[in-house]
Amino acid sequence: MNSSTSSSDLAFGRCLVACFATLGLGALLILVLMIAVDPYDSGRFGWLGIAGVTDKIESTADASRARDPHFDSAIFGDSTGQLLNPARLSQATGARFVQLVAPGAYPRAHLAILDFFLRHHPRVGALVIVMDDLWCTRELARRPRNSFPFWLYRGNTLEYAGRLFSWSAIDRLVQRITIGLGVRARMNPDGFWSYEEVWPPGKKQPAIAPLEEPPPFTGKVGDAFPVEALLGDAIGKLPTDVAVVLLMPPTFYTMVPRPGSFAAAEHEACATAFRRIVAGRSRSNFIDYRVDNALTRDPANFADLFHYRAKIARKMEEGIVASIRLGQAAKIDF
Repeated sequence: MNSSTSSSDLAFGRCLVACFATLGLGALLILVLMIAVDPYDSGRFGWLGIAGVTDKIESTADASRARDPHFDSAIFGDSTGQLLNPARLSQATGARFVQLVAPGAYPRAHLAILDFFLRHHPRVGALVIVMDDLWCTRELARRPRNSFPFWLYRGNTLEYAGRLFSWSAIDRLVQRITIGLGVRARMNPDGFWSYEEVWPPGKKQPAIAPLEEPPPFTGKVGDAFPVEALLGDAIGKLPTDVAVVLLMPPTFYTMVPRPGSFAAAEHEACATAFRRIVAGRSRSNFIDYRVDNALTRDPANFADLFHYRAKIARKMEEGIVASIRLGQAAKIDF
């Protein structure tokens, strides 16, 4: 009986060893395939020469676009910068723009993409940074709203390799293989996608709520904004001939801070802080499009309270082009 038990234990042990060996070999093969393909097209691996991605998630697809040598200029920000067309800006300025927005991300995430872009482009033509209210926060957020993949944009190759064993990585692995096989075309290399394809004009407009008059504010607000300091450090390291256009995007007029209110004082303090970053830089400018005017009062110009339509985007592109040409002397017609 002891002999039978020993034989059974030995057979079980062999099966267990074979099982773990198979799993280990499978994991090794997957890792080799991941390294050969580089599922996120991050530039860390990739032996097969596959170009581009079909990734519809901007926060991960931006890694491929941000290192593309065909571009020397970029647009950063969340979805409020998504309708700015890089091809139009390229044609008007002679620079080669790529769209690197990350909808739903915090400013620190946009700064991570900016840093990644700069590391892969020793010579930069122009930067356009679209700043929503989160850029004016008084405290840095501890975690991004949508679990932004900072590991994808940092320089740690080992950390990146450790993230390749996930369903998300496998999904992007398959996408990249289909590009390499010619089964699927890569997505637009410059990253442009219009949300008007989902929210066509006339089908969606902002809800108009009655304006509430806030209490008057006569005090003072501080001039310290943590994100401004981080962006200032990054821009300060660039050559002075790199054009930098910072802009606050327009909102529907009901979201514009009322004159004399605390929100208006905060907005102006933030604008003043970020304006300092480009002060004295050639071909650079700060543009505050968050105003109450005929354009922002027309519901047809917005899909919701924060997302403008193509008519406004074209006006903003004119201001960006003028700023790249003339800097702070540019005439902004809005």
